Amino acid sequence: MTFWKDKIVLESGCSLQYKKLRTNGFMQEADIEEYDIVNASGEIIGAVVVTDHTAVRGFRRTVSVKQRDRLGRVLVDESWNV
Repeated sequence: MTFWKDKIVLESGCSLQYKKLRTNGFMQEADIEEYDIVNASGEIIGAVVVTDHTAVRGFRRTVSVKQRDRLGRVLVDESWNV
């Protein structure tokens, strides 16, 4: 699901470049996707981390997105239940 893309802020000419997917948790219940934000000249100017966690008890699902600029400052930090 890519509904989280509506939450991030991309400047004109910038795009997301997929970096990697990993899992976390004792039952691998969290999927963590990492993206670089790349400007028109190919320079990495930020990063986005998307976490999709399914609670083992209750099967409640939470998605969070965190966007940082090249200096590590947080631009977007949101989470919601799906």
